[in-house]
Amino acid sequence: MTACACDVVLLTQRPQAHGAMIEALRRNGIHVRVPRMLDQPERILDWGPELILVDLVHGAGLTREAVARLNDRRGPMMVALHSGTLERDLDVAADLTVEGYCRSGAWRPLLNVVASRAAARYVN
Repeated sequence: MTACACDVVLLTQRPQAHGAMIEALRRNGIHVRVPRMLDQPERILDWGPELILVDLVHGAGLTREAVARLNDRRGPMMVALHSGTLERDLDVAADLTVEGYCRSGAWRPLLNVVASRAAARYVN
């Protein structure tokens, strides 16, 4: 995969648990942001990410209000990272509208998704 200038936001309470994924994305030219204030979705959306990853394994730290605002978003794709079963991973994020799910350890295909979304943005 070739490097791209694109952005990903990771919503997690434990960014260190995703160190390998964050490093791989960055090595491929993808700018990864991990916001400290997870209850401010307007700011997250203002960053203009191609992809928002929501950590259901370690918790995304979202409030119900933040979930409602993210559900109203236009633009970025949202993918939930899970541990293999959604039943034990869900919290307030259960009401979040996502376009897909990905096992937290099987994130490598996300590299292609991010690159494709970035390319589509620059073509349009």
